This record gives sequence, C-alpha cells and structure tokens, in this order.
Amino acid sequence: MKSIGYRLSYQVKNGKPETPYRFHLKYSIIRALSVSDNDRFSADILFIDKDARVDHIRNVRRIISAYLEGMYGYTEREADAVALYTTYYNAVYRGNLDYFSSTYSPVVMKYLTKQNAGISTLWSDWPGKTAVIIPLTEENKRGEIGSIDPFIISDDNVKREVRKERGNKKITEELITLKEKEIDKDKKEITEDKKKIEEKRKETEEEKKKIEEKKVETEKKKEEIKKEKEETSKIADPETRKAKEDEIKKKEEEVKKEEKKITEEEKNIVKKEEQIKKEETVVEKKEEEVKKKEEDVKKDKTDVKEDEKEKTPEDKKDEKEKETVTDKATEEALKKKEEVLIEKEKELDKREDQLKDKNASEGVFALKIYYLEVKEYLEGGHYNNTMYMINTTTKKIDFKSPVTNICGRRYDVFSGGVIVITHVGDHKAGHRLMMLDRESLKETKSGTDNIFWRSFIEIKDNNIYAIIKDQENYYLGKFDTELKLVAKSKEKINSNTFITFFEKSIYINREDKTIVILKMDDLTLTDVIKP
Repeated sequence: MKSIGYRLSYQVKNGKPETPYRFHLKYSIIRALSVSDNDRFSADILFIDKDARVDHIRNVRRIISAYLEGMYGYTEREADAVALYTTYYNAVYRGNLDYFSSTYSPVVMKYLTKQNAGISTLWSDWPGKTAVIIPLTEENKRGEIGSIDPFIISDDNVKREVRKERGNKKITEELITLKEKEIDKDKKEITEDKKKIEEKRKETEEEKKKIEEKKVETEKKKEEIKKEKEETSKIADPETRKAKEDEIKKKEEEVKKEEKKITEEEKNIVKKEEQIKKEETVVEKKEEEVKKKEEDVKKDKTDVKEDEKEKTPEDKKDEKEKETVTDKATEEALKKKEEVLIEKEKELDKREDQLKDKNASEGVFALKIYYLEVKEYLEGGHYNNTMYMINTTTKKIDFKSPVTNICGRRYDVFSGGVIVITHVGDHKAGHRLMMLDRESLKETKSGTDNIFWRSFIEIKDNNIYAIIKDQENYYLGKFDTELKLVAKSKEKINSNTFITFFEKSIYINREDKTIVILKMDDLTLTDVIKP
C-alpha cells in the first residue's frame, strides 16, 4: 500500500497543481492551492476512487504516510503520526461542508460535496465517496516538513476521539514533537521579522533626519534670498537690478522644487511608518498564535500524563503484553489482508486487460500512454527507438525508459508489463523480446529466442505472440509471461504476415502467403483457407 503513496507523490512532485494524478481507477490526488486567500487553507485531497478495494483504515494511513514521506520529506514516524491524525480529522468532520467552507479556500471546496468530504467510519462507504483533506501551510510551496498543519488536524474534537483509542500514545508524542518544531520555526521567523522591522525603523529614522537637515538648508536659502531681495531693491541701475531679480527668481524656483521634494519624501516616510505598523501588527498576531500553540502543546502533554495516571499497574502490564501480541497478530492479519489485496489487484489487472482488448488503442493502458518514438531508421527495417511514459492529464512526458536498445516498431502493453523487441549488442547479433515495468519502464525480463525485428507483438489471454527467426525461416512463437517459448508453429510463415485471433483460432499467412488457421493452444495447423 505504501508504494501507492510513493507513486502518487512522484507524480504530484513532477506535475502541476489542480491536476488529478491517479493510481489506476483506485486512488487519485489533487493539489488545490490558493494564491490569494491567506485566511483559509489550501489542501492536498486524496480520493478513494470507485475501483479501490481497501478495507482497513491502516492501509489508508499507509498510503497517506508514504505520500507525505515522498512529497514533503517527513520521516516515517512523523508521516505515520500526521497520517493517523489526518484520518481521525477527516472522520470527525465527515460531510460537514459548513466547517470545511469556513476553513478551506474556494479552490479546495470545488472538489468537495456532502457525500465525499472526509472519510466514513464504514469502509464499505469509501470507494467513490471519499475525499481525504490534508491541510497545507505556506511551507508546502517549498515541499518542506511543516507543510501539513499539525494543529488543525488535532483540534479538541479530534483529540477527544484519538484518546478513546488506547495505543495512540507514541503517535501523539510524535505529533507533539512536530508541533514543537513548528513553534520553534515560528519563533525564529518572528525574531527575523522583528529584526527586519527594526532595520526598517532605523532606515526611516535616518531618512527623517536627512529630511530635517534638508528643511534647515532650505530655510537658510530662503533667508539668503530675502537679504538678496533687500539689497537688490537698493540697486539704482534698472538693468542691473532686473538681472539680479531674475537670478533671485531662479533661486526661489529651486527652493520651491526642493520643498516639493521634501513634502513627497515626508509622505513616503508616513507610508513606510504605516507599513511598519502593519508588519508589527502581523508579528503581534503571530506571537498570539504561538502562545495559543504553546498552550495547545501544554494541554497535549497534560492529557498524555493524565492518560498514563489513569492506567493501573495491571493496565500497563496488559498494554505491554498486548503490544507484543498485537504487533504479531496485526502483522499476521495485515499480511493476510495484503495477500487478499494482491489477489484483488490481479483481478483488477485482468479487468484492465479486458478493457484494453475491447476499447484502448495500442500503447494505452490504465489511463497511461506508452509511446515508442523512432529515433533513427536504419537499413532493412531496423530502428533505434525510445519508450516514453506520457501523462494523459498534463499532456507532457513523465519520464523515458532507461532501455536504449529497443529496435522494433511494434510493442504491446498488458497488466504484466510492456513488451518490446530489443537488439543484442547491435542489430546484427540478434533480437529478443523484453518486458519493461509499467511504472518505471525499466527492464524486468528478457527472452532467449531470436525474434524477427519487424515482427508484430500481440498479447492474448496473457500469452505473447511474435515471429521467430530461425536462420532464414520464420515461425509463429507463443510465449508465456516469463518470455519463455511455450509453442512454435511447424508451419513456416511469411515474414510480412498479419495475425488475427478469433475464438480459439489464429489466422495467419503461411510462407507461400496462403491463409492458414492454427490452433491457439499449441499452434498446430487446423485448416487452410482456399480462395
């Protein structure tokens, strides 16, 4: 189950917000991020989709925990604690749209309904009706620990339910540690904010001093102009007096400009001081929030101590014994459930194989496109190719296969993997069937029989059909999912033949281009189609 969470985290990390990333038709996740609403939370939303077969809350927590590890870098213990409280939180507020709409941004709310918001306490209600809300802090933008708000998922209503279940002490202590880390981080941020505010205040005071100095200088200039005017009035020569008056007028205009500039600077100072007050208010608000968080942690620690006090020595002894027994029993039970889930996964894979046979184009399987790009064409129908995984939602390449020796133009996909034709060292040395993993496109198996490089690849009922090249002759080969040859036609076939399946028969061209019918089980000849 954890691998599902890791896969989802990989997809989300390499994708875009508000894009659904899926694990088959069983689970999907959306990042609903708000850029404008600072008062309400953004969220990651995990949907349990209609084909999911999960039937225990521990497995839901495993998926969430692995997602948190992969996405935000939490340790396993931290992720387990956040996952447990997240599921309680979503159960407590199941279907409560009034609560969610007051707490989360509209970007989140558009994915929630009364029917799917949160998680039911009945596992039978989960498929197709579950949206697990994971509240995000500002840290989520950097993909850091602290991305999930540990306080909102552990409010009084949630803690009350968690305390009803014995055995959650260690998880609660882990969450307390996370809360304390967040408080320490908040305090550091507040200290940094205060330093910045103090620096701004000093800068503003310096600017105010400079403005006062400019005002003094301006007043001096005005006094000098006044004296010059008095002296100018005493000049007898009209032309000399006029020239001096013009000079004084220019000085007066310069002084007015300086005064206007000072007025603008004073206005800017007022704006800066108002901004400093706003920032101080924000810091004060943060300090109040930190006090509330510290009170919350204090209460959590008190609750843990009280729960311990209420236990009798017998209770503690029983608890230790139960922990040992329960751990073993739980492991055994979970192993059995894992086996059941594996069988259900196989059933779903069969269904997907059937759907692919009926509906999907070649290269499309479980909502993913496996695309074979021709990198280079060589003589004689040889190719150098690259396999890509294309995300059908983002319309972008998720990643490419590390396998570099794919040469055939044909390939096929089924629940077991992706079947391609590869060359052995070079195109002259021979060709083999190879199976790639559906999730990573890495090699998982390689066949030993020589395959015609221009062969078709057809998968039917978990058997793989391809053309075998034996010296200069061609035969139809039937391979199992280990890529081992289980049947080979005695009839030589045409290298350029098509292949058609009908019921338990195969229609194909013989070497002389005559259409023949082979038995699907062992590829023996059953009939010849005559024109």
